[in-house]
Amino acid sequence: MLVVLLLALAGLVVPGTAMTALADPIVPPGANDIVRALAEANARAEAANEAAMGAREQLPVRRAEADRTQRAADDARGAVDTARRALDQAYVAVDQLTRTTYQGGDLDQLSALLSSPTPQAYLDKVELLDTVSSANRAVLQRYLDASTAAESTQRDADARATDARRAADDAARTADDAARTKAQADRDVAAATAALDRLSRSDRALLRGGGITNYPTDIAGDTLGIAALRAALTRQGAPYIWGATGPTTFDCSGLVQWAYRQVGVAMPRVAAAQQQVGQPVDPSQVQPGDLIFFGDPAYHVGIYVGGGRFLEAPQSGDVVKVAPVRSFTSIRRISAP
Repeated sequence: MLVVLLLALAGLVVPGTAMTALADPIVPPGANDIVRALAEANARAEAANEAAMGAREQLPVRRAEADRTQRAADDARGAVDTARRALDQAYVAVDQLTRTTYQGGDLDQLSALLSSPTPQAYLDKVELLDTVSSANRAVLQRYLDASTAAESTQRDADARATDARRAADDAARTADDAARTKAQADRDVAAATAALDRLSRSDRALLRGGGITNYPTDIAGDTLGIAALRAALTRQGAPYIWGATGPTTFDCSGLVQWAYRQVGVAMPRVAAAQQQVGQPVDPSQVQPGDLIFFGDPAYHVGIYVGGGRFLEAPQSGDVVKVAPVRSFTSIRRISAP
């Protein structure tokens, strides 16, 4: 369940506005039913597109993990083979010792080794180790050590094989998710694009309402967030395009990623992953440059500029602009390492 936060941003207080699990449409002031319907289509498309990009971004990570765990499983199997060869060699030495002891008449004591169900059971028969020479004792101890090592490496190999199977299954599921979410995103984006194409010029103007594109770029401050904000403000007026990361067109998370790239910071591609970066910030402590997220996991993101406003690439048919902060889910601050 999403946490309900109060907007307490530089004197702006909006009491008790809850987020929903679905993407909230960005409905400009005075919007008619046509514009509202397009905003709803845009919200579905943005959430689907962010999910698709997130799944696609995770796919190489999951496949790399599957490859890594498979290599570890292969190495573990090799270690088992090595341990078993060492055990076989130790057993040959014990067998030779048994034959020698038989010839010396001490078969009863040494037969305890071969009749014990486990190496530990044999170790309990310590009186045997007191009846043989130190050289023979070393032979027996090598056998016990080799037996313990073989059992340990087998357990490790079994665990590694299980890890490899799970990682392979995760990679397969991620591939399926990526394909499924991409197909859904394609359908939602196509529906939103078709709706946008049908808008009249006056309705397009309504869609772009509720924000400005001439916010000052000379924000005071020397934090990393403010530096990224200054870069992002130079993109005001750039069109929103699904999946775009600049420098002339953007989607919401693409704008954030581009802005931080300008100040030397590599940010994840999608809003949900960006939501995990940096430190959480209480709404009452928000500062210019902080990231404001919508949804949990996030499907939309913008950068706070101060005075209850934030910079965003809002939706298809609109442009990068500064708008009043709406109901949101969380705030994060990105600091220099």
